[in-house]
Amino acid sequence: MIEYVDPIPPIRRFFKENTDVHVDANTFQLNITEGLLVRSAGGFGFSRIQMIYRSKDEGAAMSGLISCMNLLEREASSITALQGSWCEREGNPIPSKDEETGAYEAWVYMRFEHIEA
Repeated sequence: MIEYVDPIPPIRRFFKENTDVHVDANTFQLNITEGLLVRSAGGFGFSRIQMIYRSKDEGAAMSGLISCMNLLEREASSITALQGSWCEREGNPIPSKDEETGAYEAWVYMRFEHIEA
């Protein structure tokens, strides 16, 4: 039997190693005005993750998310600590605005397949 592995820490490390973007897991750190958040959003037999990109500029939020989303789809199989990985988005990125910080955000759900899900 293969034991469940939380995919968020390996995905966070992947982005930290392959981008210059500030990356948080599960919740944004206080006072973060630009960066990527990766968090678990369910799934059974696969991992659904939500990616949220925050920026002071609406266009930069969407552009940053799309760049990270495409990188994850393209390179998911190279994430260390996860086996047999592939990833695809479950919809198009959605723009929004965080009420507390006033920062622009863009978010998307990703279907992340790995043996340990």
